[in-house]
Amino acid sequence: MPSSKPVPAVLPWLTALAAAPLVVIVAAVAATRFGGVDVGLAYDVLTWTVARGLAWVALAAALVVAGLAFRDLKGRGLYAVAALVMAGAAVAGFQVQAASLAADTPRDVTSNGAEPPAFSRLAALHRGQTPAGSDACPAARSIPTQVLAQQAASALVDAGFPVVRATTFEVEGVHEGAWFGFAHDAVVRIRPGRTDIRVAARDRIRPDGGAACRLAGKLADALEAAAR
Repeated sequence: MPSSKPVPAVLPWLTALAAAPLVVIVAAVAATRFGGVDVGLAYDVLTWTVARGLAWVALAAALVVAGLAFRDLKGRGLYAVAALVMAGAAVAGFQVQAASLAADTPRDVTSNGAEPPAFSRLAALHRGQTPAGSDACPAARSIPTQVLAQQAASALVDAGFPVVRATTFEVEGVHEGAWFGFAHDAVVRIRPGRTDIRVAARDRIRPDGGAACRLAGKLADALEAAAR
């Protein structure tokens, strides 16, 4: 007598459906990074509309798979585990990210709100913006010493900002997001006894979920380490 029941033909298909939102997200990222697809289509439409809607369909499919697998855990349990993990990860990921993006976080932060550093090479991308100070982003903090330009450049690179302009008293860099390539620009201003920073998102429409503040914190950490 067989030890397990035959696997219903619908089970692999439902499991594949549970993976659909993750596949769409990966395709959207690849299309943006390597296919030249506009971020509005890949991020706004494919990810936050198509994949997000599919995530709930995937969760329903995963629950059906779990119900079918319950009758024969030995022969079908792997399908249930795979479906629940993939669908659960998609739904949870969207929920967490949506909550993060809904938070009122500044896209442009500086360690010196009274006299913020100004962009030079990247000025056209941030004209008319007023950065939030360290009261809105405590991670954006000044370094109480005059660092060397080489130290500032090294700190920018360590924080993920390849340098695009460097002078004796000012260094600029650009950070590109790993997923959809959303850019944040940074400038380090060097003065006697004090080094200030500023990090600004290029995208003025979409919330960045606090990314500007987190990157400013990384840059401040890197500058403090370089100044030791």
